[in-house]
Amino acid sequence: MNMHYSGGTAVPARGQPASGLRYPDSRVVSLQSVAGWLSEGFRIARANPVLWLVAILGCADFATLFELAPPLRVLAVLVGPILAAGLVLMQERSSNARPWSIRETVEAVNVHRNALITIGLCGAAVACAGQLISFAAFHVSMKASVTPNGMHDLTIVYGTRNGTGNALEPVLDMLAYAVAASLVWFAPTLVVLNNVSPLSAMAASLRAVVRNWRVASVYGIVAASDGFLANSAPLLLRGLVVMPLISALIVLSMYGGYRGIFEKS
Repeated sequence: MNMHYSGGTAVPARGQPASGLRYPDSRVVSLQSVAGWLSEGFRIARANPVLWLVAILGCADFATLFELAPPLRVLAVLVGPILAAGLVLMQERSSNARPWSIRETVEAVNVHRNALITIGLCGAAVACAGQLISFAAFHVSMKASVTPNGMHDLTIVYGTRNGTGNALEPVLDMLAYAVAASLVWFAPTLVVLNNVSPLSAMAASLRAVVRNWRVASVYGIVAASDGFLANSAPLLLRGLVVMPLISALIVLSMYGGYRGIFEKS
């Protein structure tokens, strides 16, 4: 895959770490920082409320669609980093009172499309690997035996339920998704705003999430709330209320979170 990076339209006027920095450093922030990130996001959204309302509802609709159609989740991991990159570029330009257009944003994201797709594929690979490990651990059993003629026989049975250990299966699945989400959380922003390579961006994102595990837990709990409500809340309520609220939290705080954790004061 041919990787091409250019900061011509994607590097903001605000002082940033040097382009191509191998391992952007992050810092630890407090839980109270989330309120500040949301406040900054609302301030940016007020300048063009209709556009940002459409963006938030669009993200919520995408998330609902991917939830209803599991085969489309592969598409979600490819679209997610690209969509995040476009949203954060719009927030960065609005925050700096710089004129921008949707066409400019699309062009800037397109410059980094290979890196963003790489990030999405890596995140999907981690999530799929976790599911395969979980399936092998809890739904596959092997039995070795010796036949009368002395030959060894190995029987592999799929679809079994391996006892009470299956209670740990959701935990392992959630852990895999958490690692995948940590890899891609800040990576698109680091790529489009700092011109960082995708692997370095994912490493920096993972390190930032681990160092700020308390803040990450808040987002994790909020994001997981839709899954907890899957069996109790009507789909209409989740689609019209829960998913838009979750999308608003993530969209409005993504640029503020990047600034708070990666930018130097």
